[in-house]
Amino acid sequence: MEIKKMSETGNVSIPKSWRDELGLGPHASVIIEKVGRKIVIEPLSKGSLAEAFKDIDDEIREKGITITMKEAVKDDLYD
Repeated sequence: MEIKKMSETGNVSIPKSWRDELGLGPHASVIIEKVGRKIVIEPLSKGSLAEAFKDIDDEIREKGITITMKEAVKDDLYD
């Protein structure tokens, strides 16, 4: 565990040893998720993006949400 201070703009740095261990270089993409009162940051791998969208799709199905592509584009859901 490390204690870090957040910058005025909300940035927090990940320790270099952790970035090296996870293969996170400059401009690497990560998934950030709020789980309860925790923030989880995961490296984005090719599989992770597909998994993330599957989780979103599953939640949409579970909640019975229906939306057309036209509505999604109009509401900027696909920006």
